[in-house]
Amino acid sequence: MINYYHQRIEETEKNIEYLQRRDNYLSMGRLLGFVLLVISLIISISTLKLIPGAVTVLLAIGFVQVVLIHLKNHANLTRENTRKGLLTNEIRGINLEGNNYYSGAAFRDPNHDYTLDMDIFGEKGLFHYINRCATGVGNKALAGWLSDEPTLNTILVRQQAVKELAKKKSWCENLRVELYERRIKDFDAEHLPEIKKTLPPPHNIKIWITASFSILAITLSAIIFAGINASLLLLPVFFNYFFNARMNRFTSTIKIQLEGREKTLIDYHYMLTTLEAEEFSAPYLKNLQEDLLLEKNNATTAIAYLQGLSKKLDYSLNMIVGAILNYFFIWDILTCIKISAWFDKYASKTHLWFEVAGKLEALISLANLENNHPQWNYPEFAENKFELSGKEMGHPLIAEKERVSNSFQWAEGSFITIVTGSNMAGKSTFLRTLGVNIILAQAGAPVCAGKLHISLFRIMTYLTITDSLSENTSTFYREILRLKKILESVREDNNVLLLLDELLRGTNSADKAKGSMAITRELINYKVPAVIATHNLELAEMQKSYPQEITNYYFDIIIDDNNKMKFDYKLKTGVCNTFNASLLLKEIGIDIER
Repeated sequence: MINYYHQRIEETEKNIEYLQRRDNYLSMGRLLGFVLLVISLIISISTLKLIPGAVTVLLAIGFVQVVLIHLKNHANLTRENTRKGLLTNEIRGINLEGNNYYSGAAFRDPNHDYTLDMDIFGEKGLFHYINRCATGVGNKALAGWLSDEPTLNTILVRQQAVKELAKKKSWCENLRVELYERRIKDFDAEHLPEIKKTLPPPHNIKIWITASFSILAITLSAIIFAGINASLLLLPVFFNYFFNARMNRFTSTIKIQLEGREKTLIDYHYMLTTLEAEEFSAPYLKNLQEDLLLEKNNATTAIAYLQGLSKKLDYSLNMIVGAILNYFFIWDILTCIKISAWFDKYASKTHLWFEVAGKLEALISLANLENNHPQWNYPEFAENKFELSGKEMGHPLIAEKERVSNSFQWAEGSFITIVTGSNMAGKSTFLRTLGVNIILAQAGAPVCAGKLHISLFRIMTYLTITDSLSENTSTFYREILRLKKILESVREDNNVLLLLDELLRGTNSADKAKGSMAITRELINYKVPAVIATHNLELAEMQKSYPQEITNYYFDIIIDDNNKMKFDYKLKTGVCNTFNASLLLKEIGIDIER
Protein backbone atom coordinates (compact mmCIF):
# COMPACT_ATOMS: atom_id res chain seq x y z
CA MET A 1 0.00 0.00 0.00
CA ILE A 2 2.93 2.32 0.59
CA ASN A 3 3.82 2.03 -3.11
CA TYR A 4 0.27 3.12 -3.95
CA TYR A 5 0.64 6.24 -1.81
CA HIS A 6 4.02 7.06 -3.34
CA GLN A 7 2.43 6.81 -6.77
CA ARG A 8 -0.45 9.07 -5.72
CA ILE A 9 2.03 11.57 -4.26
CA GLU A 10 3.92 11.67 -7.59
CA GLU A 11 0.65 12.29 -9.46
CA THR A 12 -0.33 15.00 -6.99
CA GLU A 13 3.08 16.68 -7.24
CA LYS A 14 2.66 16.90 -11.03
CA ASN A 15 -0.72 18.56 -10.52
CA ILE A 16 0.81 20.95 -7.99
CA GLU A 17 3.61 21.84 -10.39
CA TYR A 18 1.11 22.56 -13.18
CA LEU A 19 -1.20 24.59 -10.93
CA GLN A 20 1.74 26.54 -9.47
CA ARG A 21 2.93 27.53 -12.97
CA ARG A 22 -0.61 28.51 -13.88
CA ASP A 23 -0.92 30.48 -10.63
CA ASN A 24 2.23 32.43 -11.49
CA TYR A 25 0.94 33.24 -15.00
CA LEU A 26 -2.43 34.31 -13.64
CA SER A 27 -0.76 36.54 -11.02
CA MET A 28 1.17 38.30 -13.76
CA GLY A 29 -2.01 38.46 -15.84
CA ARG A 30 -3.88 40.11 -12.95
CA LEU A 31 -1.11 42.68 -12.51
CA LEU A 32 -0.97 43.43 -16.23
CA GLY A 33 -4.75 43.58 -16.47
CA PHE A 34 -4.96 45.98 -13.54
CA VAL A 35 -2.32 48.29 -15.05
CA LEU A 36 -4.07 48.29 -18.45
CA LEU A 37 -7.44 48.89 -16.77
CA VAL A 38 -6.10 51.91 -14.85
CA ILE A 39 -4.46 53.35 -18.01
CA SER A 40 -7.64 52.81 -20.04
CA LEU A 41 -9.77 54.35 -17.29
CA ILE A 42 -7.56 57.46 -17.21
CA ILE A 43 -7.73 57.80 -21.02
CA SER A 44 -11.49 57.29 -21.15
CA ILE A 45 -12.09 59.87 -18.39
CA SER A 46 -9.75 62.42 -20.00
CA THR A 47 -11.14 62.00 -23.54
CA LEU A 48 -14.77 61.19 -22.73
CA LYS A 49 -14.98 59.27 -26.00
CA LEU A 50 -16.98 56.12 -26.77
CA ILE A 51 -14.18 53.81 -27.91
CA PRO A 52 -11.86 54.30 -24.86
CA GLY A 53 -14.93 53.88 -22.62
CA ALA A 54 -15.90 50.64 -24.35
CA VAL A 55 -12.32 49.35 -24.10
CA THR A 56 -12.32 50.16 -20.36
CA VAL A 57 -15.55 48.19 -19.85
CA LEU A 58 -14.15 45.21 -21.76
CA LEU A 59 -10.89 45.37 -19.78
CA ALA A 60 -12.86 45.52 -16.51
CA ILE A 61 -14.88 42.44 -17.51
CA GLY A 62 -11.70 40.63 -18.56
CA PHE A 63 -9.93 41.60 -15.33
CA VAL A 64 -12.80 40.25 -13.21
CA GLN A 65 -12.72 36.99 -15.17
CA VAL A 66 -8.96 36.63 -14.64
CA VAL A 67 -9.40 37.27 -10.91
CA LEU A 68 -12.12 34.60 -10.68
CA ILE A 69 -10.01 32.09 -12.63
CA HIS A 70 -7.01 32.90 -10.42
CA LEU A 71 -9.04 32.37 -7.23
CA LYS A 72 -10.32 29.04 -8.49
CA ASN A 73 -6.84 27.95 -9.54
CA HIS A 74 -5.43 28.97 -6.15
CA ALA A 75 -8.14 26.97 -4.39
CA ASN A 76 -7.24 23.93 -6.51
CA LEU A 77 -3.56 24.44 -5.68
CA THR A 78 -4.33 24.60 -1.96
CA ARG A 79 -6.46 21.48 -2.26
CA GLU A 80 -3.71 19.53 -4.00
CA ASN A 81 -1.18 20.58 -1.36
CA THR A 82 -3.61 19.33 1.28
CA ARG A 83 -3.97 16.08 -0.66
CA LYS A 84 -0.19 15.62 -0.76
CA GLY A 85 -0.04 16.21 3.00
CA LEU A 86 -2.72 13.60 3.67
CA LEU A 87 -1.11 11.04 1.37
CA THR A 88 2.21 11.59 3.13
CA ASN A 89 0.39 11.21 6.44
CA GLU A 90 -0.84 7.77 5.35
CA ILE A 91 2.72 6.58 4.80
CA ARG A 92 3.69 7.93 8.23
CA GLY A 93 0.68 6.21 9.75
CA ILE A 94 1.44 2.82 8.24
CA ASN A 95 5.00 3.15 9.53
CA LEU A 96 3.70 4.11 13.00
CA GLU A 97 5.38 7.50 12.77
CA GLY A 98 2.35 9.52 13.86
CA ASN A 99 -0.91 10.90 12.53
CA ASN A 100 -1.96 14.50 11.85
CA TYR A 101 -5.52 13.80 12.94
CA TYR A 102 -6.85 14.15 16.49
CA SER A 103 -5.57 11.71 19.12
CA GLY A 104 -8.84 11.41 21.02
CA ALA A 105 -7.23 12.49 24.30
CA ALA A 106 -10.50 14.07 25.47
CA PHE A 107 -12.20 10.66 25.35
CA ARG A 108 -9.85 9.12 27.94
CA ASP A 109 -11.89 7.76 30.85
CA PRO A 110 -10.04 6.06 33.72
CA ASN A 111 -13.29 4.42 34.84
CA HIS A 112 -14.13 2.82 31.49
CA ASP A 113 -14.19 -0.99 31.33
CA TYR A 114 -11.16 -1.23 29.01
CA THR A 115 -10.17 1.88 27.02
CA LEU A 116 -7.42 2.99 29.42
CA ASP A 117 -5.82 -0.46 29.72
CA MET A 118 -6.05 -1.07 25.98
CA ASP A 119 -4.49 2.31 25.09
CA ILE A 120 -7.47 3.27 22.95
CA PHE A 121 -7.33 7.05 23.35
CA GLY A 122 -4.45 9.50 23.45
CA GLU A 123 -1.23 10.05 21.53
CA LYS A 124 -0.25 6.93 19.53
CA GLY A 125 -3.29 5.00 20.82
CA LEU A 126 -5.59 2.86 18.69
CA PHE A 127 -8.02 5.72 18.06
CA HIS A 128 -5.17 7.98 16.95
CA TYR A 129 -3.88 5.27 14.63
CA ILE A 130 -7.28 4.79 12.94
CA ASN A 131 -8.73 8.29 13.05
CA ARG A 132 -9.31 10.17 9.78
CA CYS A 133 -12.12 12.42 11.04
CA ALA A 134 -11.91 16.19 10.56
CA THR A 135 -15.14 17.00 12.44
CA GLY A 136 -16.02 16.79 16.10
CA VAL A 137 -19.04 14.61 15.36
CA GLY A 138 -16.82 12.24 13.37
CA ASN A 139 -14.34 11.93 16.22
CA LYS A 140 -17.19 11.34 18.65
CA ALA A 141 -18.74 8.64 16.46
CA LEU A 142 -15.45 6.77 16.03
CA ALA A 143 -14.69 7.04 19.75
CA GLY A 144 -18.11 5.62 20.51
CA TRP A 145 -17.59 2.64 18.22
CA LEU A 146 -14.30 1.82 19.96
CA SER A 147 -15.77 2.04 23.44
CA ASP A 148 -19.43 0.96 23.22
CA GLU A 149 -21.14 -2.45 23.15
CA PRO A 150 -22.84 -2.90 19.77
CA THR A 151 -25.33 -5.54 18.71
CA LEU A 152 -24.24 -8.24 16.28
CA ASN A 153 -26.44 -6.77 13.55
CA THR A 154 -24.86 -3.34 14.01
CA ILE A 155 -21.40 -4.85 13.62
CA LEU A 156 -22.31 -6.76 10.48
CA VAL A 157 -23.96 -3.81 8.70
CA ARG A 158 -20.97 -1.63 9.59
CA GLN A 159 -18.68 -4.26 8.09
CA GLN A 160 -20.64 -4.14 4.82
CA ALA A 161 -20.44 -0.36 4.73
CA VAL A 162 -16.71 -0.32 5.47
CA LYS A 163 -16.04 -2.88 2.73
CA GLU A 164 -17.97 -0.82 0.18
CA LEU A 165 -16.26 2.44 1.13
CA ALA A 166 -12.86 0.73 0.97
CA LYS A 167 -13.52 0.14 -2.74
CA LYS A 168 -14.32 3.83 -3.26
CA LYS A 169 -10.78 5.05 -2.62
CA SER A 170 -10.97 8.16 -4.80
CA TRP A 171 -14.37 9.21 -3.44
CA CYS A 172 -13.18 8.84 0.16
CA GLU A 173 -9.88 10.56 -0.58
CA ASN A 174 -11.56 13.56 -2.22
CA LEU A 175 -14.02 13.93 0.65
CA ARG A 176 -11.24 13.65 3.23
CA VAL A 177 -9.20 16.31 1.42
CA GLU A 178 -12.15 18.70 1.38
CA LEU A 179 -12.99 18.11 5.04
CA TYR A 180 -9.40 18.34 6.26
CA GLU A 181 -8.90 21.56 4.33
CA ARG A 182 -12.07 23.04 5.80
CA ARG A 183 -11.41 21.76 9.37
CA ILE A 184 -15.07 22.02 10.33
CA LYS A 185 -15.85 23.68 13.64
CA ASP A 186 -18.94 21.86 14.79
CA PHE A 187 -22.26 23.66 14.75
CA ASP A 188 -23.73 23.59 18.25
CA ALA A 189 -26.84 21.57 17.46
CA GLU A 190 -27.77 21.25 21.13
CA HIS A 191 -28.65 24.95 21.36
CA LEU A 192 -30.56 25.35 18.10
CA PRO A 193 -34.07 24.98 19.60
CA GLU A 194 -33.44 27.75 22.15
CA ILE A 195 -33.49 30.55 19.59
CA LYS A 196 -37.23 30.49 18.95
CA LYS A 197 -37.96 30.90 22.69
CA THR A 198 -37.15 34.64 22.48
CA LEU A 199 -39.75 35.20 19.73
CA PRO A 200 -42.86 37.09 20.89
CA PRO A 201 -46.29 35.50 20.27
CA PRO A 202 -47.01 35.18 16.51
CA HIS A 203 -50.12 37.42 16.59
CA ASN A 204 -48.03 40.24 18.08
CA ILE A 205 -45.53 40.06 15.26
CA LYS A 206 -48.18 39.90 12.57
CA ILE A 207 -49.86 43.02 13.93
CA TRP A 208 -46.58 44.96 14.00
CA ILE A 209 -45.56 43.74 10.52
CA THR A 210 -48.99 44.62 9.09
CA ALA A 211 -48.80 48.06 10.67
CA SER A 212 -45.26 48.62 9.33
CA PHE A 213 -46.05 47.84 5.72
CA SER A 214 -49.44 49.60 5.91
CA ILE A 215 -47.81 52.82 7.09
CA LEU A 216 -45.16 52.52 4.34
CA ALA A 217 -47.79 51.88 1.66
CA ILE A 218 -50.02 54.76 2.81
CA THR A 219 -47.06 57.12 3.02
CA LEU A 220 -45.79 56.24 -0.48
CA SER A 221 -49.34 56.59 -1.91
CA ALA A 222 -49.75 59.98 -0.28
CA ILE A 223 -46.42 61.20 -1.67
CA ILE A 224 -46.94 59.79 -5.18
CA PHE A 225 -50.64 60.41 -5.72
CA ALA A 226 -51.48 63.31 -3.39
CA GLY A 227 -48.25 65.21 -3.88
CA ILE A 228 -47.51 65.42 -0.15
CA ASN A 229 -43.94 66.38 0.82
CA ALA A 230 -41.44 63.51 0.80
CA SER A 231 -40.54 64.31 4.40
CA LEU A 232 -43.59 62.21 5.28
CA LEU A 233 -41.28 59.19 4.75
CA LEU A 234 -39.96 59.90 8.23
CA LEU A 235 -43.20 58.41 9.57
CA PRO A 236 -42.47 54.77 8.53
CA VAL A 237 -38.80 55.33 9.40
CA PHE A 238 -39.67 56.33 12.99
CA PHE A 239 -42.22 53.55 13.32
CA ASN A 240 -39.76 50.90 12.07
CA TYR A 241 -37.02 52.36 14.26
CA PHE A 242 -39.11 51.65 17.35
CA PHE A 243 -40.19 48.28 15.93
CA ASN A 244 -36.53 47.29 15.40
CA ALA A 245 -35.68 48.51 18.89
CA ARG A 246 -38.52 46.43 20.36
CA MET A 247 -37.31 43.34 18.46
CA ASN A 248 -33.60 43.97 19.09
CA ARG A 249 -33.26 41.21 21.70
CA PHE A 250 -34.85 38.72 19.33
CA THR A 251 -32.78 39.64 16.27
CA SER A 252 -29.54 39.96 18.27
CA THR A 253 -30.01 36.49 19.76
CA ILE A 254 -30.31 34.91 16.34
CA LYS A 255 -27.40 36.90 14.90
CA ILE A 256 -25.18 35.82 17.80
CA GLN A 257 -26.22 32.19 17.34
CA LEU A 258 -25.39 32.30 13.64
CA GLU A 259 -22.25 34.43 13.92
CA GLY A 260 -19.30 32.61 12.40
CA ARG A 261 -21.37 29.51 11.70
CA GLU A 262 -22.22 30.17 8.09
CA LYS A 263 -18.94 28.55 7.02
CA THR A 264 -19.78 25.53 9.16
CA LEU A 265 -23.15 25.21 7.48
CA ILE A 266 -21.49 25.39 4.07
CA ASP A 267 -19.00 22.68 5.07
CA TYR A 268 -21.65 20.31 6.38
CA HIS A 269 -23.77 21.09 3.35
CA TYR A 270 -20.90 20.01 1.10
CA MET A 271 -20.36 16.80 3.06
CA LEU A 272 -24.01 15.78 3.14
CA THR A 273 -24.53 16.71 -0.52
CA THR A 274 -21.59 14.48 -1.44
CA LEU A 275 -23.17 11.63 0.54
CA GLU A 276 -26.58 12.16 -1.07
CA ALA A 277 -25.16 12.14 -4.60
CA GLU A 278 -23.24 8.85 -4.30
CA GLU A 279 -24.77 5.45 -5.08
CA PHE A 280 -24.39 2.75 -2.43
CA SER A 281 -25.49 -0.85 -2.05
CA ALA A 282 -24.63 -1.38 1.64
CA PRO A 283 -27.80 -1.05 3.79
CA TYR A 284 -26.02 1.02 6.45
CA LEU A 285 -24.95 3.64 3.89
CA LYS A 286 -28.41 3.67 2.31
CA ASN A 287 -29.91 4.25 5.76
CA LEU A 288 -27.59 7.23 6.25
CA GLN A 289 -28.88 8.69 2.99
CA GLU A 290 -32.47 8.05 4.04
CA ASP A 291 -31.85 9.84 7.34
CA LEU A 292 -31.29 13.00 5.30
CA LEU A 293 -34.70 12.79 3.59
CA LEU A 294 -37.51 15.02 4.83
CA GLU A 295 -41.19 15.16 3.94
CA LYS A 296 -40.94 17.59 1.00
CA ASN A 297 -37.19 17.96 0.45
CA ASN A 298 -33.96 16.82 2.07
CA ALA A 299 -31.50 17.93 4.71
CA THR A 300 -29.13 19.59 2.25
CA THR A 301 -31.95 21.70 0.79
CA ALA A 302 -32.99 22.75 4.30
CA ILE A 303 -29.40 23.65 5.25
CA ALA A 304 -28.97 25.58 1.99
CA TYR A 305 -32.13 27.57 2.81
CA LEU A 306 -30.81 28.46 6.28
CA GLN A 307 -27.48 29.35 4.74
CA GLY A 308 -29.28 31.72 2.37
CA LEU A 309 -31.14 33.37 5.25
CA SER A 310 -27.84 33.81 7.08
CA LYS A 311 -26.42 35.61 4.05
CA LYS A 312 -29.46 37.90 3.98
CA LEU A 313 -28.59 39.07 7.48
CA ASP A 314 -25.12 39.97 6.21
CA TYR A 315 -26.62 42.47 3.74
CA SER A 316 -27.58 44.80 6.58
CA LEU A 317 -24.00 44.90 7.93
CA ASN A 318 -23.35 47.83 5.57
CA MET A 319 -24.43 50.96 7.45
CA ILE A 320 -26.24 52.67 4.54
CA VAL A 321 -27.76 49.52 3.05
CA GLY A 322 -28.73 48.28 6.51
CA ALA A 323 -30.51 51.54 7.35
CA ILE A 324 -32.55 51.43 4.13
CA LEU A 325 -33.43 47.75 4.49
CA ASN A 326 -34.37 47.89 8.17
CA TYR A 327 -36.04 51.30 8.49
CA PHE A 328 -38.16 50.84 5.37
CA PHE A 329 -38.57 47.09 4.98
CA ILE A 330 -37.80 45.64 8.49
CA TRP A 331 -35.33 43.35 6.73
CA ASP A 332 -33.60 41.80 9.74
CA ILE A 333 -36.89 41.20 11.57
CA LEU A 334 -38.46 39.36 8.64
CA THR A 335 -35.28 37.36 8.02
CA CYS A 336 -34.97 36.40 11.68
CA ILE A 337 -38.61 35.33 11.77
CA LYS A 338 -37.90 32.96 8.87
CA ILE A 339 -34.80 31.66 10.66
CA SER A 340 -36.84 31.13 13.82
CA ALA A 341 -39.42 29.20 11.79
CA TRP A 342 -36.56 27.10 10.33
CA PHE A 343 -35.32 26.25 13.82
CA ASP A 344 -38.85 25.49 14.95
CA LYS A 345 -39.24 23.05 12.07
CA TYR A 346 -35.78 21.50 11.79
CA ALA A 347 -33.96 21.95 15.11
CA SER A 348 -35.00 18.51 16.36
CA LYS A 349 -33.62 16.93 13.16
CA THR A 350 -30.20 18.61 13.11
CA HIS A 351 -28.80 16.13 15.64
CA LEU A 352 -29.55 13.34 13.20
CA TRP A 353 -27.96 15.18 10.26
CA PHE A 354 -24.75 15.81 12.15
CA GLU A 355 -24.74 12.22 13.41
CA VAL A 356 -24.99 11.08 9.79
CA ALA A 357 -21.93 13.21 8.94
CA GLY A 358 -20.05 11.79 11.93
CA LYS A 359 -20.90 8.18 11.12
CA LEU A 360 -19.78 8.67 7.52
CA GLU A 361 -16.40 9.98 8.65
CA ALA A 362 -16.01 7.13 11.14
CA LEU A 363 -16.79 4.60 8.39
CA ILE A 364 -14.24 6.25 6.10
CA SER A 365 -11.64 5.92 8.88
CA LEU A 366 -12.30 2.17 9.13
CA ALA A 367 -12.31 1.81 5.33
CA ASN A 368 -8.95 3.57 5.24
CA LEU A 369 -7.68 1.05 7.80
CA GLU A 370 -8.69 -1.80 5.49
CA ASN A 371 -6.97 -0.19 2.51
CA ASN A 372 -3.78 0.43 4.49
CA HIS A 373 -3.70 -3.21 5.66
CA PRO A 374 -5.04 -5.46 2.91
CA GLN A 375 -3.51 -8.47 4.69
CA TRP A 376 -5.85 -7.99 7.66
CA ASN A 377 -9.14 -9.89 7.75
CA TYR A 378 -12.69 -9.40 8.93
CA PRO A 379 -13.70 -11.45 11.98
CA GLU A 380 -16.42 -14.07 12.13
CA PHE A 381 -18.93 -13.99 14.97
CA ALA A 382 -20.32 -17.05 16.74
CA GLU A 383 -23.91 -17.16 17.92
CA ASN A 384 -23.10 -19.23 21.02
CA LYS A 385 -21.09 -18.07 24.06
CA PHE A 386 -17.46 -18.80 24.88
CA GLU A 387 -16.10 -18.82 21.32
CA LEU A 388 -12.65 -17.31 21.02
CA SER A 389 -10.07 -18.45 18.52
CA GLY A 390 -7.59 -16.60 16.41
CA LYS A 391 -4.81 -17.40 14.00
CA GLU A 392 -1.72 -15.26 13.60
CA MET A 393 -3.04 -12.45 15.79
CA GLY A 394 -0.77 -9.45 16.19
CA HIS A 395 -0.94 -6.07 17.87
CA PRO A 396 -1.69 -3.39 15.24
CA LEU A 397 0.39 -0.76 17.06
CA ILE A 398 3.58 -2.82 16.84
CA ALA A 399 5.53 -2.35 13.61
CA GLU A 400 5.00 -5.22 11.20
CA LYS A 401 8.72 -6.07 11.07
CA GLU A 402 8.84 -6.34 14.86
CA ARG A 403 5.41 -7.84 15.42
CA VAL A 404 5.19 -11.46 16.56
CA SER A 405 1.81 -13.01 15.82
CA ASN A 406 0.25 -15.81 17.84
CA SER A 407 -2.58 -18.27 17.45
CA PHE A 408 -4.95 -19.01 20.28
CA GLN A 409 -8.05 -21.12 20.86
CA TRP A 410 -10.19 -22.13 23.77
CA ALA A 411 -10.50 -25.89 24.04
CA GLU A 412 -14.04 -27.22 23.85
CA GLY A 413 -15.77 -26.50 27.16
CA SER A 414 -12.89 -24.33 28.36
CA PHE A 415 -13.39 -20.64 29.12
CA ILE A 416 -10.56 -19.77 31.53
CA THR A 417 -7.03 -19.36 30.18
CA ILE A 418 -4.04 -18.99 32.48
CA VAL A 419 -0.98 -17.47 30.77
CA THR A 420 2.28 -17.85 32.68
CA GLY A 421 5.69 -16.54 31.74
CA SER A 422 8.70 -14.59 32.87
CA ASN A 423 9.04 -10.82 32.92
CA MET A 424 9.02 -9.12 29.49
CA ALA A 425 8.13 -12.41 27.77
CA GLY A 426 4.93 -11.03 26.19
CA LYS A 427 2.05 -11.80 28.57
CA SER A 428 0.66 -8.26 28.84
CA THR A 429 1.16 -7.62 25.13
CA PHE A 430 -0.81 -10.79 24.38
CA LEU A 431 -3.71 -9.58 26.55
CA ARG A 432 -3.67 -6.25 24.70
CA THR A 433 -3.45 -8.05 21.36
CA LEU A 434 -6.57 -10.04 22.19
CA GLY A 435 -8.40 -7.00 23.52
CA VAL A 436 -7.52 -4.59 20.72
CA ASN A 437 -8.48 -7.06 18.00
CA ILE A 438 -11.82 -7.78 19.66
CA ILE A 439 -12.44 -4.03 19.97
CA LEU A 440 -11.66 -3.59 16.27
CA ALA A 441 -13.93 -6.54 15.44
CA GLN A 442 -16.84 -5.10 17.40
CA ALA A 443 -16.36 -1.67 15.81
CA GLY A 444 -16.91 -3.25 12.39
CA ALA A 445 -13.27 -3.03 11.29
CA PRO A 446 -10.85 -5.63 9.95
CA VAL A 447 -8.54 -7.17 12.54
CA CYS A 448 -4.79 -7.68 12.69
CA ALA A 449 -5.07 -11.45 12.36
CA GLY A 450 -5.11 -14.22 9.80
CA LYS A 451 -8.44 -15.29 11.25
CA LEU A 452 -10.57 -14.39 14.25
CA HIS A 453 -13.68 -16.26 15.39
CA ILE A 454 -15.38 -14.84 18.49
CA SER A 455 -18.59 -14.54 20.43
CA LEU A 456 -19.96 -11.10 21.17
CA PHE A 457 -18.41 -10.06 24.48
CA ARG A 458 -18.46 -7.16 26.85
CA ILE A 459 -14.77 -6.60 27.55
CA MET A 460 -13.46 -5.74 31.02
CA THR A 461 -9.78 -5.40 31.82
CA TYR A 462 -7.44 -5.30 34.79
CA LEU A 463 -3.99 -4.28 33.59
CA THR A 464 -2.93 -0.79 34.63
CA ILE A 465 -3.63 -0.29 38.33
CA THR A 466 -1.88 2.57 40.14
CA ASP A 467 -2.32 4.46 43.38
CA SER A 468 -4.00 7.87 43.46
CA LEU A 469 -2.72 10.75 45.58
CA SER A 470 -5.76 12.88 44.75
CA GLU A 471 -8.12 10.15 45.96
CA ASN A 472 -5.77 9.04 48.77
CA THR A 473 -5.98 5.39 47.70
CA SER A 474 -3.19 2.82 47.56
CA THR A 475 -2.48 0.52 44.63
CA PHE A 476 -3.92 -2.46 46.48
CA TYR A 477 -7.12 -0.63 47.42
CA ARG A 478 -7.60 0.50 43.83
CA GLU A 479 -7.13 -3.14 42.80
CA ILE A 480 -9.86 -4.12 45.24
CA LEU A 481 -12.19 -1.44 43.85
CA ARG A 482 -11.50 -2.61 40.30
CA LEU A 483 -12.12 -6.23 41.22
CA LYS A 484 -15.32 -5.27 43.01
CA LYS A 485 -16.62 -3.59 39.86
CA ILE A 486 -15.63 -6.59 37.74
CA LEU A 487 -17.19 -9.17 40.07
CA GLU A 488 -20.41 -7.18 40.42
CA SER A 489 -20.66 -7.02 36.64
CA VAL A 490 -20.02 -10.72 36.01
CA ARG A 491 -22.50 -11.77 38.69
CA GLU A 492 -25.17 -9.93 36.72
CA ASP A 493 -24.00 -10.94 33.24
CA ASN A 494 -21.54 -13.72 32.47
CA ASN A 495 -21.20 -12.68 28.83
CA VAL A 496 -18.14 -10.67 29.81
CA LEU A 497 -14.61 -11.39 28.63
CA LEU A 498 -12.09 -10.57 31.33
CA LEU A 499 -8.48 -9.76 30.50
CA LEU A 500 -6.61 -9.81 33.81
CA ASP A 501 -2.92 -9.14 34.32
CA GLU A 502 -1.24 -10.18 37.59
CA LEU A 503 -4.06 -10.13 40.12
CA LEU A 504 -3.48 -8.53 43.53
CA ARG A 505 0.03 -7.33 42.75
CA GLY A 506 -0.13 -4.84 45.60
CA THR A 507 -0.06 -7.39 48.42
CA ASN A 508 2.28 -10.11 49.75
CA SER A 509 2.94 -13.33 47.82
CA ALA A 510 0.89 -15.60 50.10
CA ASP A 511 -2.24 -13.41 50.05
CA LYS A 512 -1.74 -12.79 46.35
CA ALA A 513 -1.75 -16.54 45.58
CA LYS A 514 -4.74 -17.31 47.80
CA GLY A 515 -6.69 -14.29 46.55
CA SER A 516 -5.98 -14.99 42.87
CA MET A 517 -7.12 -18.59 43.23
CA ALA A 518 -10.30 -17.53 45.05
CA ILE A 519 -11.13 -15.02 42.30
CA THR A 520 -10.52 -17.65 39.62
CA ARG A 521 -12.84 -20.10 41.40
CA GLU A 522 -15.49 -17.37 41.53
CA LEU A 523 -15.17 -16.86 37.76
CA ILE A 524 -15.49 -20.61 37.18
CA ASN A 525 -18.61 -20.74 39.38
CA TYR A 526 -20.25 -17.98 37.35
CA LYS A 527 -18.90 -19.40 34.04
CA VAL A 528 -17.21 -16.13 33.13
CA PRO A 529 -14.65 -16.31 30.29
CA ALA A 530 -11.26 -14.88 31.23
CA VAL A 531 -7.65 -14.75 30.13
CA ILE A 532 -5.40 -14.32 33.17
CA ALA A 533 -1.70 -13.49 32.89
CA THR A 534 0.37 -14.35 35.96
CA HIS A 535 3.74 -15.28 37.42
CA ASN A 536 1.89 -17.38 39.98
CA LEU A 537 2.39 -21.07 39.16
CA GLU A 538 -0.16 -22.07 41.81
CA LEU A 539 -2.81 -20.45 39.64
CA ALA A 540 -1.74 -22.62 36.71
CA GLU A 541 -1.90 -25.68 38.97
CA MET A 542 -5.67 -25.12 39.28
CA GLN A 543 -5.98 -26.76 35.87
CA LYS A 544 -5.60 -30.12 37.62
CA SER A 545 -8.73 -29.42 39.66
CA TYR A 546 -10.62 -27.86 36.74
CA PRO A 547 -9.35 -29.69 33.63
CA GLN A 548 -12.46 -28.90 31.59
CA GLU A 549 -12.71 -25.22 32.43
CA ILE A 550 -9.02 -24.13 32.48
CA THR A 551 -6.40 -24.18 29.74
CA ASN A 552 -2.76 -23.28 30.38
CA TYR A 553 -0.57 -21.31 27.97
CA TYR A 554 2.84 -19.75 28.52
CA PHE A 555 5.54 -17.51 27.08
CA ASP A 556 9.07 -18.84 27.38
CA ILE A 557 12.57 -17.42 27.36
CA ILE A 558 15.80 -18.95 26.11
CA ILE A 559 18.98 -18.50 28.18
CA ASP A 560 22.12 -18.98 26.12
CA ASP A 561 25.56 -20.13 27.25
CA ASN A 562 26.48 -16.60 28.30
CA ASN A 563 23.42 -16.31 30.55
CA LYS A 564 21.81 -13.89 28.08
CA MET A 565 18.04 -13.95 27.67
CA LYS A 566 16.34 -14.31 24.31
CA PHE A 567 12.60 -13.86 23.84
CA ASP A 568 10.66 -15.44 21.00
CA TYR A 569 7.27 -14.02 22.16
CA LYS A 570 5.51 -17.17 20.93
CA LEU A 571 2.53 -18.52 22.84
CA LYS A 572 2.80 -22.20 23.76
CA THR A 573 0.52 -24.71 25.46
CA GLY A 574 1.44 -25.58 29.02
CA VAL A 575 3.05 -23.92 32.03
CA CYS A 576 6.21 -21.79 32.10
CA ASN A 577 9.13 -23.23 34.08
CA THR A 578 11.78 -20.61 33.26
CA PHE A 579 11.78 -17.26 35.04
CA ASN A 580 14.18 -14.37 34.79
CA ALA A 581 13.83 -12.06 37.79
CA SER A 582 17.22 -13.10 39.18
CA LEU A 583 18.89 -12.53 35.79
CA LEU A 584 17.33 -9.08 35.43
CA LEU A 585 18.49 -8.12 38.92
CA LYS A 586 21.94 -9.42 38.14
CA GLU A 587 22.10 -7.10 35.12
CA ILE A 588 21.81 -4.12 37.47
CA GLY A 589 24.41 -5.51 39.91
CA ILE A 590 22.24 -7.39 42.39
CA ASP A 591 22.98 -11.09 42.93
CA ILE A 592 20.16 -12.71 44.91
CA GLU A 593 22.21 -15.89 45.45
CA ARG A 594 24.95 -14.20 47.52
